[in-house]
Order: sequence, then structure tokens, then C-alpha cells
Amino acid sequence: MVSRSARRASESQEQADAYIRRAAGSQSAAEQISSAKSLLDEGLITNDEFGRLKAKALV
Repeated sequence: MVSRSARRASESQEQADAYIRRAAGSQSAAEQISSAKSLLDEGLITNDEFGRLKAKALV
């Protein structure tokens, strides 16, 4: 059970990372933040990760 959860979490993180890489290059700051918020709302990233993505989008 634990290994299944860990594997699922790892797969989700990989999907989120891939999505962020794709989205980061082609969106405005507001769109990047909106996308990151969606990931946060879906539970795919943590509040800390959201904060980092938001800060990066605003630079």
C-alpha cells in the first residue's frame, strides 16, 4: 500500500513537473500563476511549490 502511494505520488510529481516545464515557456505571468493555482487546487503541488512558481512567474 505504501509503495503504491509513493509510486502514485512520484508519477503525479513527474506529470506536474512536465506540465510546468511546457507551460512556463509560453504563458504570461498571470497564466503561469493560474496554471500553478490549478495544480495546487488539484493537490499536485504543495503551497511551497506554488509560492516558488508564483515568484518565478513574477520575475
